This record gives sequence, structure tokens and C-alpha cells, in this order.
Amino acid sequence: MGSALPWALVALCFALGIASRSVSDTFVVFVPALQHDFDANRGPVTLIYSFALLVGGTAAPITGWILDRFGLRALTVFGVIAAAGSTALASQASQLWHLYLSLGVMMGFGAASLSGILSSSLIGRWFPAHRLGVPLAVSWSASGVGAMATFPAAQYLIDTEGWRHAYLVFAALTALFIPLLLVLPWKKIERGAPGLAKLRETAAPGVTVSEALRDWPFWALTSSFALTSIGIFSLVPQSVVYLLERGMDGPYAARAMAVAGFLTPLGMIGFSWLADRGGRRLAAILAYACSIAGVGALAMVRGPDDDFWLWTFVLLFGGSMGSRGPMISTLATLRYRGAHFGRIYGLIAIGMGLGGFLGAWIGGVLHDLTGGYAAVMVLSVLALATAAATLGAEAGARERLSRRPPAA
Repeated sequence: MGSALPWALVALCFALGIASRSVSDTFVVFVPALQHDFDANRGPVTLIYSFALLVGGTAAPITGWILDRFGLRALTVFGVIAAAGSTALASQASQLWHLYLSLGVMMGFGAASLSGILSSSLIGRWFPAHRLGVPLAVSWSASGVGAMATFPAAQYLIDTEGWRHAYLVFAALTALFIPLLLVLPWKKIERGAPGLAKLRETAAPGVTVSEALRDWPFWALTSSFALTSIGIFSLVPQSVVYLLERGMDGPYAARAMAVAGFLTPLGMIGFSWLADRGGRRLAAILAYACSIAGVGALAMVRGPDDDFWLWTFVLLFGGSMGSRGPMISTLATLRYRGAHFGRIYGLIAIGMGLGGFLGAWIGGVLHDLTGGYAAVMVLSVLALATAAATLGAEAGARERLSRRPPAA
């Protein structure tokens, strides 16, 4: 474990996360240019991104099957080809539905291949249970950290050369990973740390997919993913518009949300560190409490002078926004790692994709029906509170299990 290899693999997962999820998230920067070029309304254009979230979740069982059947090399190469191909094809789109296939379906598959399933399986082979949370959080933080570089780069390329050229540049940069992935020592990587590899060799094959589907923890983790995504994505897409309608200056509101994005990866790592040191149940409940309090702070923003409540929202909601993903992934890895882990985790990850899609859609519908944001905020709080109860219970059960003395 003294080797630098475990953290080099964390860095690899981080870089692949930027190449897939961060590049996918830059879509919000492309929206005005796409609307202009395709003479389309906002809804059909933004639905492309919702489609990518949906496919990214529902494709997880397929990528899990690829992992279990063909191994880590095949999964990473497949994911990079899908991510690079999606932006390359998008640059050549002549109709809007071409973007649904490229940036929606293909990028969704790429993100599913290079995100939670990859990092949980790969990093789980190299770190013991009591040190797993922080490395997973670092890999998960790629989307937030990467956005600090990819968003300005996308905007610059669009302004100077156009959106098609920008997507071609992203495709070329992502494709650079392919030669590296082909020459990595995957047999050594898949064996994992010597001590952990020996434990896996002497352990049982692990829980099967059918056994997991009959297991309460499986449904607890899946529903936690789904409810958390509903709670977050029902609110986030409308947060800037909410602030503008309260009289906030546009650039000021955008800077506030940029700070929230900067705090997200810090919160991922911080809450995961707390989970490893102080207990996963405590960390989960505290993270959800911060998000719920953040929603309350946002509700208190009534005018352009409510800076205190705005920055309280940024600190609490932004700092906790992405913290549950690594926690859920850690619990899934500890409970289900084995020969069938990829497929089981893939099924669990469906909750995240469906929750993100439903949250963004239902949040918009509630605003249109009510003409305000109260119902949206109530939905967010109820979803987060229910997820807190579910994930807290599962984390507590895992802690009790880890404290049991080994059988004689």
C-alpha cells in the first residue's frame, strides 16, 4: 500500500470523469448557440441534457455487465470511445435529433462507463474499507473540479470558432486517453492491493444479482440515489432564475452558483473523510441536514439585499450537493463487491439517473402549475428528508455489522 499506484488509479478515475461527465456538463454553455443554429425553443434543446442523465443512469446495468464479463480495460476503452465519439458526431449534427443520439445516448453511455461503476470497482480493489471513502470522493469530484476548466474553455471555443469546433476539440482531447488505456498493466490493476487480493481469493464469490434484488440494502441504496437526485435536480436548474426574479443581478447570481459548484467537490471529500473517521451514518445525516437547511435559506431570499441568506444557501447546499454519491458508492462497494458487483452497482445507479431526470422534469412542471417555487422547495425537502432516513438506516446497519466480532 506504500506504492503510489493506488492514488495514481484515483487520478486516472478523476481524469476519466473530467473527460466524460465534465464535458457532458458543459452542455449548458452550448445551449444558446444550439438554439440559434437549429432555430429551436429552449425546451427541446435542454431536454438533450436530461436525456443524457436518464441514459447515464439506465445504462449502468449494461456497463456493469461489461465490467463483470470483460474486465476494467474493456469498460474504460468502451467508455472513452463513446465519450469521444459523442462529441465528434455532435459537431457534425444537421438536425436536433442527431444531438439526442450523440450527446444524449452516446454521452450517457460514456458517462455511465467512466463514473461510479468504474471508480467503485477499481478503487475498491486498492483501498481497505476504513480508507475507501476519501479516494472515492476524489474521483467523484471530477465533475465539479473539471467544470472550472471545461466551462470557460467551452465558452472561449464557442466564441472564437463556434460550437462545432468546440465539440471537435473535446473529442480529440478525450480520444488521447485511448492509447494510454491500451498499454496500462490491467492484470496487475485488476488483482488489486496484495493484502486485499488475498482476502478476495479466500472469500466467497459474493452476493448474486438475484440475491441482491431480494436484499433490503439494495433497495435502500437505490432509493437513496433516486430521492437525493430528485431533491437536488428539482431545485438546481431553477435556482439562477429564482434569484433573478428576486432582483439579484445576473452576473452576481452566476458568481454565487459558481462558488456553489466550487464547494461541491470540497464537500464530497470533506463528508467522505468524516464518514471514514466519524461514522457513515453521522456523515450522511449531517450532509442531508445541510442540504435541507440550504433550501430553507434559499426560500428566505426575498430581494436583492438578502446576501446573508444567499451565501448561506451557497455554503450549505453547494457544500453538500454531491456528497451522498460517494457515500452510497462506498456502502455498495463494501456490501456487494465480488464477481457480480458491476451488475449490482449498475442496477443501483439506475436510481441516480431516473431521479435526476424526474427531479428536473417534475420541478419544472410544479413551477408551471403553481406559478412559484414553494411547491418545488417542498418537493426538494421531502425527497432529501426521506433519503436521509433511508441512507442513514443503511449506514447505521453497516456500522453495527462492522462492529460484530468475527465468527469463531
